[in-house]
Amino acid sequence: MITGLEFATPAALALALLAIPLALAARRRRAPLPIASAAGLAAARPTLRLRLARALPALRILAVVLLAIAVAGPRRGDARTLVPGEGVDIVLAIDLSSSMLQEFGESTRLAVTKEVVREFIRSRQNDRVGVVVFQQDALALSPPSTDYAALDRMVADLESGLLPDGTGIGVGLAAALTMLQESTAASRIVILLTDGEHNAPSIRPEPAAALAAALNIRVYTIGVVSESPLDRAREIDERLLQAIAAQTGGRYFPASDPAGLADVYDEVASLERSRITRDSFDAYDEFAPWFAGAAAALVVLELLLAGTLLRRLPG
Repeated sequence: MITGLEFATPAALALALLAIPLALAARRRRAPLPIASAAGLAAARPTLRLRLARALPALRILAVVLLAIAVAGPRRGDARTLVPGEGVDIVLAIDLSSSMLQEFGESTRLAVTKEVVREFIRSRQNDRVGVVVFQQDALALSPPSTDYAALDRMVADLESGLLPDGTGIGVGLAAALTMLQESTAASRIVILLTDGEHNAPSIRPEPAAALAAALNIRVYTIGVVSESPLDRAREIDERLLQAIAAQTGGRYFPASDPAGLADVYDEVASLERSRITRDSFDAYDEFAPWFAGAAAALVVLELLLAGTLLRRLPG
């Protein structure tokens, strides 16, 4: 699909007004030669060469108009250069409580989470990603950004103990929402990961979830859980995570092994897509050289005609 003609500098078209004084000057007639009587010339018709000579100023006028168009930069964008982007604003809220140091597969819950989150960030293309960590309190590490390299380094350096220990699910969610409340993206989400129950004397998860729903921000909750149903029931409040997700239009995902956790992040990414088309008209068909060339050709033609075939003819 090809877009219509446009100008890089439309104001330059005003230069075409310079053709007006040229046109006015061309209308001025030379003073007539004094002769005794013009009666004998009354029936004389101007020759073709005379008519062409009188039309010479029109070439100069047209050249000025074409030059003004060239300076304005006529161009046409190719719609095939549009870059379709599927992007959302995402904030990752990550639990750093001491329980995240428990064994998980061949590593710890925190180590596996970091690797999965880093891979998730590296696989983004147009999504803006922010990072919040929480224990008893929350710490906003980065607002939504497309600087994936910096985000990757940041997540790689995460360690438990940055904050007083505890599991403040409510304060972690609230900090993530604060990052997103000014976002104008069509789709805004929080991916909250925890392996425990809310036990911090701070913001409760329920009002934080209500705020997310009011802001139209979906919350996907991930529970890093044990394979044993007994341990799972004792360690994590899955009902709370399910309720948060349901209230905000998101989903709850349990992950009992590293592969399952990676699958969860992939599924969340596939669920959230907001079509954003960036007008990336980096490639244009430029027509300025053609107009400039035509203007130059008209000037050269006028000079050639005035100096050869139409030389010394009366105006």
